[in-house]
Amino acid sequence: MDLRGQKPISILARLYRLSLLALSAPIVLGEYFSADTGSEYGVGFGTKCALAGKMLLNNMRIPTGSSFVEHLIIATKILNVPKETEGSVVECGCYMGGSTANLSLVAGRCDRRLDVFDSFEGMPEPAEGDRSHVLIGSREVHTYDEGSWRGSLEAVRRNVAAFGDISACTFHEGYFEDTMEDFDEPVTLAFLDVGLRASAETCLEHLWPLLSREGYLFTHDVKHMEIASLFFDNEWWREHLDRDAPGVIGAGSGIGLHPKSNGFGSLLGYTVKEPRLHAFKEVAEEGAGTYRLRASTDD
Repeated sequence: MDLRGQKPISILARLYRLSLLALSAPIVLGEYFSADTGSEYGVGFGTKCALAGKMLLNNMRIPTGSSFVEHLIIATKILNVPKETEGSVVECGCYMGGSTANLSLVAGRCDRRLDVFDSFEGMPEPAEGDRSHVLIGSREVHTYDEGSWRGSLEAVRRNVAAFGDISACTFHEGYFEDTMEDFDEPVTLAFLDVGLRASAETCLEHLWPLLSREGYLFTHDVKHMEIASLFFDNEWWREHLDRDAPGVIGAGSGIGLHPKSNGFGSLLGYTVKEPRLHAFKEVAEEGAGTYRLRASTDD
């Protein structure tokens, strides 16, 4: 195999993906740059540009499993939480603090606390059925072992202090089942990047009752069929949370943020707690005319 041609091709492919990302930014980040987003907090266009620039740089400075574009999507929803709504932002699973640093910047700007839950020892020992996950959209199988994705509390604090807003952060050290038991503060938004279905179940069981109505819960494992299916598992939700499963946007493919070989995707998905349906637009399904303006049905 001729290896000499691989580097230029790799560079061209990367430049192509970056150009697609830049061209799609007005659509992908349209809500983030909307004048309404952040207006209650005095966050205007210039501040948003500065935040986006810092998040991009942080993505290069701190090892992270998620991208600054995904962080901006989450930031958009934090900036859109009404100011009078009480509650902190919660992050479950922070690795080396890349996402923590970025989310702390926007949480601090909104005068909200960022509660960070992590063992800081890596993942717990996975159950046999949780050791490997199928990502059909990526044609991959991801495997996990005890200690995977370990970032020490000292390293995370150092990274957030250098590149984020450490004053906005409260760190909860330990496995989720131990640290969440006594956490009972209101939550405006939650971000789960936990890898294991068992960990996702623990986080949902403790955080969902604390999440405000219309609050967003993001997961960075939405391409994992084992975790995406949890959000549609009525039996689990009725047993543990006494309600039907809410579903999740982006199941199996992630919301379309990054250019891929087969379209746009990501690892990020979300669900919304008790959305107010009266504010939704009602669409009467009466035929093709529902979707095409004055479309003729004549041959």
